[in-house]
Amino acid sequence: MQIAKFVLTNARPPAIYRLHTRAKPNVVLDGLVDADWRHYYLDGHKVYDKPSFLKESAKALHFPDYFGQNWDAFEECIRDLPPAKGYVVLYDQVDQFAIKEPEEWQIALDILSSAVAFWRKTDTPLYIFFRNTGRWAARLPLAGLTSQ
Repeated sequence: MQIAKFVLTNARPPAIYRLHTRAKPNVVLDGLVDADWRHYYLDGHKVYDKPSFLKESAKALHFPDYFGQNWDAFEECIRDLPPAKGYVVLYDQVDQFAIKEPEEWQIALDILSSAVAFWRKTDTPLYIFFRNTGRWAARLPLAGLTSQ
């Protein structure tokens, strides 16, 4: 998997992309630490509604203990990540939350999109990759990376 090459060479602008690969998360994210990029893995198998999304996101993205478990706090924390050259979030199994609570999922997706736009205005880009998305995410661009 060449996510590191994809983001480090600015092959495409920071955005939310679909990713098709069966490679393990550590293989997908390999090479980012050496480049001083922070990477995060959100296991969507544990996410099925708003509370579980907020809980698992807080754990995956290492939000502070005072994280408020609400949308405003999520938006604030994802815009206040620790210093790095860039950020990559790999989110697996997004369809579980999207199908069960589509209105709440749309809020999460809007906040994630807003965070990408926020970081794009800085020297520290944020890329988000959704893997195992189901059919609902067909409108998102495909990263076009090959699996190992």
